Amino acid sequence: MPQVAARSGGLGARFRRRWWVLPIVLLLVAAGLVLRALTTPLAVSASVADGDHAVVRGSAVILTFSQDMDVASVKHGFRITPSVPYTVLVKDPHTFEFHAQLQADTGYRIQVAGARKAIGFGSQNYGVAFHTEPAPKVTGASFNDAALADGQQAVALHGTLKVTFSQPMDPARTPFLLDGAPLEPKTITWDKSSLTASALLSLTHSRTHTLLVPKSAANRKRDSALADWKLSFTTMVQVPSAGSTARIGSSGAPIIVQIENSTQTTVRPQTGMQQADMIYEYISEFGIPRLSAIYWHPPSSLIGPVRSCRLITVQLEQMYRGMIYCSGANNYVLGQVWKWPNVVYDYAYMYAYMYRASDRYAPHNVIARPDQITAHTAGANLPALSYDIAAAHPDVPLPGAIPATSVTIKQHSAVWRYDANRHEYLKWQDGVPFTNVGTGQVHAKNLIIERVPSYIDRNPANTGVHGTYNTEYYELAGEGTADIYSDGGMIHATWKHPNRDLPVVYYDASGNPIDLNTGLTWVHVIGSDQ
Repeated sequence: MPQVAARSGGLGARFRRRWWVLPIVLLLVAAGLVLRALTTPLAVSASVADGDHAVVRGSAVILTFSQDMDVASVKHGFRITPSVPYTVLVKDPHTFEFHAQLQADTGYRIQVAGARKAIGFGSQNYGVAFHTEPAPKVTGASFNDAALADGQQAVALHGTLKVTFSQPMDPARTPFLLDGAPLEPKTITWDKSSLTASALLSLTHSRTHTLLVPKSAANRKRDSALADWKLSFTTMVQVPSAGSTARIGSSGAPIIVQIENSTQTTVRPQTGMQQADMIYEYISEFGIPRLSAIYWHPPSSLIGPVRSCRLITVQLEQMYRGMIYCSGANNYVLGQVWKWPNVVYDYAYMYAYMYRASDRYAPHNVIARPDQITAHTAGANLPALSYDIAAAHPDVPLPGAIPATSVTIKQHSAVWRYDANRHEYLKWQDGVPFTNVGTGQVHAKNLIIERVPSYIDRNPANTGVHGTYNTEYYELAGEGTADIYSDGGMIHATWKHPNRDLPVVYYDASGNPIDLNTGLTWVHVIGSDQ
């Protein structure tokens, strides 16, 4: 025990005698640390990889150094090629964010030259090269799975719009505008890849529509497009109807029947008129009116008396692309309507489609059988229609209509009076009620008084019975004025018919296409020489 105590005392004494060693050791350690801090090599990393070919344009390039840096030297040493505007955000002395206005699909090189540490010796040169990804863009559009092109005509009124992009998009950041109004996001669906957006659309007929995807549209990486994408197209012309959804054959092409409307014995009352979707009335010759009745649905009643085609029939056929049923015509007229093969049935063919009724006097007794002409028209496999047939819909007031409960068409000796109980106009002609077999007095939902250029076509071939007279020519193409009556109101309208291969369109004072109410539409064609 005495020996241990002696040894302990000796160590303590030696330590007290050499106390100065400890400060030296601490000083050497501190010096070593300082020297290491002064001489340790810098390391730097970037948020983009060297050689990256899909850098998002809106992303920042973040440079991270292993040591605190002299901020001014880093800022001064930064270079980007090609040169673009940029800003610098110093997060802390070793983290720098460079926000550059990068262009799409462009190669860039970033260099930092002479960046110095905040403490110590040496500087750092660093470089990284990368390529920005292409900006997202629209690669195509379709409607009802058919390609939709800018300037396209006769686009269907109802269907599915699809827009496809070059990159997966962010649905919340990709708006669609139709005619300047945004589509509701809930009406738009995206495929799993977010490359294609779909939307069910119901469009206004006979007008130009514009679809826009603004340049703010962004992909999943929030990279936006470079420019607005815009596409304009024109929708189909729409014709009015009596409301039936039944159609004739696979194409829906109508039946067009020439109906006599003279005051000859046994002509009136006619039959089958009230079932028509549209009826055109015009002067044929000698101030005598004639009718062209159009049916987009299969008629169920006899139709007649059927009389001969006239020059206006040629234009109605070209407009509506149906099957014409008539009882002869002069060779001049038939030569023109036969430009469309197999669309004119003449009673002279003596098939069962028409017959002579025993209760009427010839030649005012040719009657069309509805089942026969429907089957014949359907079997003709006429081309699909390039226009739309209006579905039944609630009444829509004419825009800006003024009250009109009576209208007189002196050229046709006709008067229509509005029946407020049935919301239709009733017809009188030659001073008496104008009636239809089985349905009583003729009533129409819409009346159109259409004014067109006209003249007597004095071509020697354009003659009537025994070559004693010429018939009227009406120019239905072009543009002119009309008065439209419906539900006790009237507006002045403009008719436009720039394309003979499509139906006419009526526009209101604001230039909008007019929606005609469901029911029979009766068009009085008034010539300029009448």
